[in-house]
Amino acid sequence: MPQPVKVRQADSLSSLISSIWTSSSGPGSSALSAAPSASAQPIISYPTTKGPPLLQIGRYNCTSQMTFGLLTGLLEDFLDETATTTGATITFLNLNIHAAATLADPDQPAPLLSQAQVPQSDDTLSAIVKGNLSSLLYTPATLAEQRADLNSSWYDVEWDNIPAGGYYSTSKNTAGNVFTESGWPTEALMEFQQFKRVIVGFGTVDKQMEAYNINDDLSNIFPPGTITRERQVSFASDGQVDSGCYFPSSTDAVTSEFNASFARATPPSINAGQNPDLMSPILSVSNLTRCGIVPFLNQSLAGTTADKNPLPYAAYVHSTLWSWAPGQPLNATRASSTANRCVVMTNSPYPGRWEVGDCATRLRAACQDPGKPYYWEVSADKSEYTSAETLCRSPLQFAVPHTALENEYLYAAWQRSSAPDEPVFVDLNQLGTADCWVIGINGTCPYLQSTDTNRTRIVVVPTIAAVIIFVCAALTFFIKCASNRREDRRGRGRKMLDGWEYEGVPS
Repeated sequence: MPQPVKVRQADSLSSLISSIWTSSSGPGSSALSAAPSASAQPIISYPTTKGPPLLQIGRYNCTSQMTFGLLTGLLEDFLDETATTTGATITFLNLNIHAAATLADPDQPAPLLSQAQVPQSDDTLSAIVKGNLSSLLYTPATLAEQRADLNSSWYDVEWDNIPAGGYYSTSKNTAGNVFTESGWPTEALMEFQQFKRVIVGFGTVDKQMEAYNINDDLSNIFPPGTITRERQVSFASDGQVDSGCYFPSSTDAVTSEFNASFARATPPSINAGQNPDLMSPILSVSNLTRCGIVPFLNQSLAGTTADKNPLPYAAYVHSTLWSWAPGQPLNATRASSTANRCVVMTNSPYPGRWEVGDCATRLRAACQDPGKPYYWEVSADKSEYTSAETLCRSPLQFAVPHTALENEYLYAAWQRSSAPDEPVFVDLNQLGTADCWVIGINGTCPYLQSTDTNRTRIVVVPTIAAVIIFVCAALTFFIKCASNRREDRRGRGRKMLDGWEYEGVPS
């Protein structure tokens, strides 16, 4: 989300905004049409008729109210509204830092800013980010601390929340602690255990901003190139990716040459209608996703904005999906305990996409090397889903793809197999909980509170607690009674004389 740094570069601009706002009495005020030059013209009042004006200065639209602090505050409100187990996701905030041109030449390149013109102390980017998002911020310092001791961080979770092997290398230090210099924790660890939902990083930083020392921000904001990596991609006229795709069928190595988790590219111009078919993916967007690259939308669709017509944008989002086929998953059949409760990869009409299937059908299984996430095989034998894990040869395991690239490698392995048209089981089901897809036969739904099925414990624990409370109450009662008896005995030896209390000496 590109945002300019607040630049203290032109007192004349601040004076201009102040004078326009001070002399404006409402819509249609003559002050709004007054301007020092043709290149600096206020055009509307924003956000209300009583708010500060929006100024069009060359190619810039400026307002004194739209600050970075306001934007982070809006993001904080959004995160509060979506703080549920089903609504929570990780939000990436990417900051492209630009210097504004001068008021005299707004369309010319910005000048090199001096130290006095860049933000200082409390106005730094990290200070503003921490001001609104500190409790939700996953920082470089946190990542470094976790990488230094995986046993007490990434590995101190349920087995299905441990980061997939093969994407990072580990070593042991002299204290015997496992550490890594690469890799990231799972989303489940970040959101549900540490309650972190925002990752902020630098994108591009203009040369004119070199006086602004971003090193002071790097404990809270990731350095440039960390959470974004521009990928050079070319497309054919039919939407196929000619070059830049991360999927080569000749190798299954996970290297920077063939994998980049934060790679992104802009698809070619998209001609989406006002009422597109959401079941038909946009080919250039879909193919870019299958290449392991995030499609970056940097254009308006169908000549409209999402608030006026969201359908073209919904079609774009649907095209970025790589797992479920359009219209999937279907509801489980109530008449059967196995129908529509397991997942298969199909070849038609959406090659490599997933559909629901009957767990009782005998099919082959998708098998993955746990140390090589891009190495997949399809089992030679068939079975029902409940026995599918026995079909994979060691060290391969029955698995489900976790990324678009893993899915492509599985699809390629399937197409090389002896039966490329028969559906293949992947390890995903809703046998235990309806409408909640989990990995493995005994997988637990992450969106439901765990219940204690040990009936003995359910009864014994409250009973013990009740007994302890009763004993404490009884002790309190007897101690109080004993204390009162002592006081009563002492009181017998006391006498009152003219309002004064005297205690007699026993004879």
